[in-house]
Amino acid sequence: MSTLTYKCPSCGAPLEFDGYSQEMACDNCGNQFPTETVKQVDAIEKQTASSPDNSEWTVDAKPYSPEEAARTQAFSCSSCGAELITDETTVATNCAFCGSPSIIPMQFGEETRPTRIIPYLISKEKATGMFHDYFKGKKLVPNLFMKGNTIDEIRKLYVPYWLFDAQANADVTYNASQVSTFTSGKYRVTKTRHFLVRRAGTLDFRDLPVDASSKLDNSITESIEPFAMDASIAFSPETLSGSMANRADVDAEESKRRADNRIHKSTESAFRNTVAGYHAVIPRSVKIQVPDGRCSAVLFPVWLITTKKEDKTYTFAINGQTGELTCNIPYSLPKFLKWLFGLTGAFTLGGYLVATLLVSLGVL
Repeated sequence: MSTLTYKCPSCGAPLEFDGYSQEMACDNCGNQFPTETVKQVDAIEKQTASSPDNSEWTVDAKPYSPEEAARTQAFSCSSCGAELITDETTVATNCAFCGSPSIIPMQFGEETRPTRIIPYLISKEKATGMFHDYFKGKKLVPNLFMKGNTIDEIRKLYVPYWLFDAQANADVTYNASQVSTFTSGKYRVTKTRHFLVRRAGTLDFRDLPVDASSKLDNSITESIEPFAMDASIAFSPETLSGSMANRADVDAEESKRRADNRIHKSTESAFRNTVAGYHAVIPRSVKIQVPDGRCSAVLFPVWLITTKKEDKTYTFAINGQTGELTCNIPYSLPKFLKWLFGLTGAFTLGGYLVATLLVSLGVL
């Protein structure tokens, strides 16, 4: 014989029927709920319970034609292992990733042909100027970057991406509460009202990018987004003239997992932002499904700049279309502490705790 158990909408503990009040009571949090309300909540939870995502994705990808393959060449770096693609007229002298001259020709294989490409709008001179301008006004960078910053290598590289189009169907419930305080006689009373909030709907995602290169850190490629696809053109090998393209070594299926993760996080955030007017909101059940989708291969323009300081190499990445810049230049801890505690050097316990917390979180 099976036992039917209802959970408290407020804390999730088991509910029991209270004969005196004729309601469902929770011994854990002390709340009571009408029986009909508990049944409605249980029905909603069963309806929004998580289920497997059996999404089907259509991949718009095909290999280069024999004619295009004849006008395209591939290279492999014997130093870092990067594989690069360029047009037949480009002479490869240095690796676009590590700068090594150890570039050797390799046989052009069954590469995934990009469907679109975004041309460079940021020139080499502009990218160089952005590199030098970055340090202006940066009071927290280490002293060794305050002068004498020279570019060790600047590389023009097309980075492969998968673009995803999808529709997310979501059904989310939240435990929400409103707290009010009032005075009754000599007592100060706090009243908490609990609510079950439900949001359901559909979000469309268009041109969601996921980089298809294992050689570039995802944090770098995501930091220089977005790219505007309305400025893209149809790909042909000639569009690579004077440039290199990193070979796509992350397939669509693997990239789909990252796309799904970004779609789920964006959907959860968008739905959560619609729940307002409460003091506390906690997700109770989340059901997000992406029934189908489409992805295609594209190339995005990136400038990679390296500079060396004290035998260590630092990398700048610049969006070749918009000029968005990111880098791995660290902040100076002594400068930060001086800024945090004031020019007088006053060192308070609160400031120490803040600094300790930031260090533990990896910020400093």
